[in-house]
Amino acid sequence: MNGVNLIKIFGPVNSEKLLKTVYETHEWLEKYSHKVEDRIWWDVLPQTDVCKDTFLLRDTSIYAGAAGIALFYLRLYKATGEEGWLKRAEGGINYVIGRYNGLENFKSNSEFLPGADIGFLNGPAGGAYVASRLYEVTGESRYRDYAISVTDDLISAAHEEEGALTWYGTYGIIGEGSLILYLLDAYETFKNPEYLKAAEKAARYIAGRKENAPVGGYRWYAMPTENFPTIRKKGGYFPGFEYGAAGCGYILASVYSYTGNEEFLDIAKGAATYITNLADYTDDTRAALVRYNDTYLTDLYYLGVCQGPVGTSRLFFKLYEITGEDAYREFVEKLSRGILVAGAPSKHSAGYWHTNCYCCGAPGMLEHFINIHKLTHDRVYLNAAYDAAQTIIGESTYLDGLRKWYTSWNRHEPFKSEAYTGLYLGSAGCASSLLTLSQYLSGSEDYAPYLEDPYKSLFRRG
Repeated sequence: MNGVNLIKIFGPVNSEKLLKTVYETHEWLEKYSHKVEDRIWWDVLPQTDVCKDTFLLRDTSIYAGAAGIALFYLRLYKATGEEGWLKRAEGGINYVIGRYNGLENFKSNSEFLPGADIGFLNGPAGGAYVASRLYEVTGESRYRDYAISVTDDLISAAHEEEGALTWYGTYGIIGEGSLILYLLDAYETFKNPEYLKAAEKAARYIAGRKENAPVGGYRWYAMPTENFPTIRKKGGYFPGFEYGAAGCGYILASVYSYTGNEEFLDIAKGAATYITNLADYTDDTRAALVRYNDTYLTDLYYLGVCQGPVGTSRLFFKLYEITGEDAYREFVEKLSRGILVAGAPSKHSAGYWHTNCYCCGAPGMLEHFINIHKLTHDRVYLNAAYDAAQTIIGESTYLDGLRKWYTSWNRHEPFKSEAYTGLYLGSAGCASSLLTLSQYLSGSEDYAPYLEDPYKSLFRRG
């Protein structure tokens, strides 16, 4: 077969192929969009009746709903300059604004994880974050006013406990801890010192709940797993990002970078110590993975953003940024190599099941590999990004000009594969990651970043 041109569909990934895939995904999203006046929203799970307020499936959220898809279209606008994409982003946020009910939206009804439904991923702050980005692009005061209104309301909805600020006590990234990151962004955007004060007080709540870990360092009982429907056993010590030590440490390190509060930095370093001591390494110690949980399922390794190396590395990159200590950067690379040693992104495993989404799958890995290539200039990570893109495209379903992704979102239901529309768990997130690679290959560094991604500091903020 030497010298024979490859059949075009199997040709190498390039910007043209990536953009074509993104546009085909838009066509599928368009099929399940709804427009009334200046508002646009999308079915979270097409052809399925999903309650508008289902946890992590809320149709206004940045995780699964209109706010996240609006961020995807804002990214597409920045990549192409085409006004139509900006109008879709605005339409999505206009829908979010229209559904907002003020302080009512900061009341939690969750039985098993109270507070997680009002956090950044599922609550109003996600839409406010995208509205802030739209304000920066358009200068439209309604987006600024909405973001400020949400920010003021979320502070009003909190209460004090021993000088610390909290909402319902679910303080991981998946819960209200992410509101602290949002408050920092709001402070940076609007320069209101009250936002920084609130972020620091909320960080005290997390700092006050650290525990000494048996392996050294600090850990948190960040999720009451005995109340969680898919677990029902006590063991809520997680080292990972979305609901574990990496996320708690990352929040504290982020607040330190604004306030200089040394206690927060020391605790964040303690979280890193816990993780490195708990990690499993290859014989040459060049690659590492961290178990999903340190009290049960200790041989399960997630590989994505939520509880895998993509998310966990964010704490270590943040500490490297703050301290300049090479050990933190080296562990970022060890975690990144861990993904590759596990055979991902092309090979699936127990902690990387067929979850075609940014949160747990190859799309999050793709964006991570771009970031690590930018950090290290090591070609191995750019190659990994290409592999991730090929994997993502290969996992898609293409029919009649429409492209979508089926995903087994819930690890506990691997047999259940559905096509969601959203950014963190659906087809918009798959397309968004491919768009990021297209921009990176073209030399563009102007994009709308994810709030909780510290690697955005390596690029020009869009």
